[in-house]
Amino acid sequence: MIEDIYVEDFTGANDSLKIQAAIDFASNNKGKTVILGNKSYLITAPIVIKKGIKLLFNYGSQFIVKGNFRVLEVQNNASLEGAYIAIDDPAFASEVIYLNGKYKYYNVWNRTQIKNINIVHWHSSHKGTGISLFSGGPGHEISFVDFENIKIAGLRTALKMVANRPSSGFAWINANRFLNLSLDDCIEMIMMTSNSTIPNEISGNQFQNLQIQPTSVTTKILKVSGQFNYIHGMAWDVPSTPVIELTANSMDTTLYIPSVSDNQIIDRGQRNRVNL
Repeated sequence: MIEDIYVEDFTGANDSLKIQAAIDFASNNKGKTVILGNKSYLITAPIVIKKGIKLLFNYGSQFIVKGNFRVLEVQNNASLEGAYIAIDDPAFASEVIYLNGKYKYYNVWNRTQIKNINIVHWHSSHKGTGISLFSGGPGHEISFVDFENIKIAGLRTALKMVANRPSSGFAWINANRFLNLSLDDCIEMIMMTSNSTIPNEISGNQFQNLQIQPTSVTTKILKVSGQFNYIHGMAWDVPSTPVIELTANSMDTTLYIPSVSDNQIIDRGQRNRVNL
């Protein structure tokens, strides 16, 4: 079994194809970790981190993104660590990191992690989504995934979570941990869209040690749907307008962001606990 695969050992017509070739080789040859060089890579096409593969950035590794496309799709039991991703195209309006519940990230033996990530839009055009989680089909699930030490700046939405009603069965985004997120200069910081419970829910997620820096473009710090979500952190220089919405589909939310006052929070849900 091959343990480590080095991107610089592969060739391709462009950096995106070279990186995908290394990931594909690792996937086909029981490799585990694909390691980028200490250099900048010009990313002009989507990259898929396949099941069972970790894509590991060195400290000097950078993705410079040109174009408008989903940058990284992370499959079940795949991981991304150490990424510095810079959007260098004002037209970019897609997802930077994308997880789709069709891959069924579930149970505690799932090893998917998104860790030590910087995402910045160099043009601050406030388009695109930093991290997007989506479940929308029968049995689709994103659960027990850890997102840790992540910084996102200059996009439209920092973190977007959507669980749509499936044609049958259930769709979940439940029981994930978001630890040490720093979000800056985005129009929307954290957005959750779902029913309050099954068949499509976003529930039991934990957000701890948030640091949120709104700017003049920011319209919403947080929108919550689902049950038993726990949100703890700090927001700086908060606009005087309502910036947090606990939707009618939110239940039993625990929210503690003491720098946000009651008149900046709209609570349409049930049994939510705010700044207690």
